[in-house]
Amino acid sequence: MASYLMPGLTGEIASRICMTECKAMCCRGPLILELAEAEIEDFEERVDQFLPADSVGAALKITRKEGGGGWIRFSDYDGERCPMLDPVTFACRIYEYRPQRCREFPQRLTPGCAISGG
Repeated sequence: MASYLMPGLTGEIASRICMTECKAMCCRGPLILELAEAEIEDFEERVDQFLPADSVGAALKITRKEGGGGWIRFSDYDGERCPMLDPVTFACRIYEYRPQRCREFPQRLTPGCAISGG
């Protein structure tokens, strides 16, 4: 669960706000999503499971860090967005299986983020 939700918000309401009001701004732009070592293989499998073969699956770019883990740079993809973000609905295609970093967002008051109160 996010560590800095505005008081009174449930996870369900926060998710709805993300998709309808801010259009998942935290999943778009020149950002980097860090993945723990254990999340990398799961993320790769989910891409293959939830996206068409001619989509991002064949071109998934996860940069591995020495010592474990890695990251995905949103600028490597069309629309500068997370490859798992649906560009039409702004819904996360793997929401139930999303990485821990995504589950913990927002971690602080974030300007422009309606669910953090920023």
